[in-house]
Amino acid sequence: MLHYSPVGRPSSCAARRIALGGAVLLVAALSTSCADDPPGSADRSPRAMREVPLNVIERSGQTMVLAPVSIHGEGPFTFVLDTGASSSAVDDDVARELRLPRTGERQPITGVIGQDVVPVVEVRGWQVGDVRLPPVEAIVVDLDAPRSDRPLEGLLGSDVLSDFGGITVDYDDEVLRLPSG
Repeated sequence: MLHYSPVGRPSSCAARRIALGGAVLLVAALSTSCADDPPGSADRSPRAMREVPLNVIERSGQTMVLAPVSIHGEGPFTFVLDTGASSSAVDDDVARELRLPRTGERQPITGVIGQDVVPVVEVRGWQVGDVRLPPVEAIVVDLDAPRSDRPLEGLLGSDVLSDFGGITVDYDDEVLRLPSG
């Protein structure tokens, strides 16, 4: 289960109630489990977080969160952080440039402009900022944005982000927080 915790300006009273309820549960869980924590478990505490700088931009009335991703030591490439996407994606030019190995599979996708069937590649040896990412099979799509000042070269989806359990996207400070360990 992916816990996505946006940080910034709350959009409603309901969001504040949910956050307050979650904080109360977190405090209760921490206060009952501290005595039973094994030595060395401090690395998994809520305070043991790794931070990745982000770039939060407005484009066509939409807020996009951009993250620096390196693959096989190349990059960084500009990836969109998309917790709503079930699959991560790599731009076709990046996949070709890095010679990412194709799996032989093709995956159907549906988007705003229609449907397509796209190739799948293996992505290993990659990281967001300085944080290593788990190996994944990603779809290959054309992310060319012709009127963009910054190319989009991939998308980090929930298939990767869910491996971290809970993440925090701080829109105000433009930082992604991922748990250590």
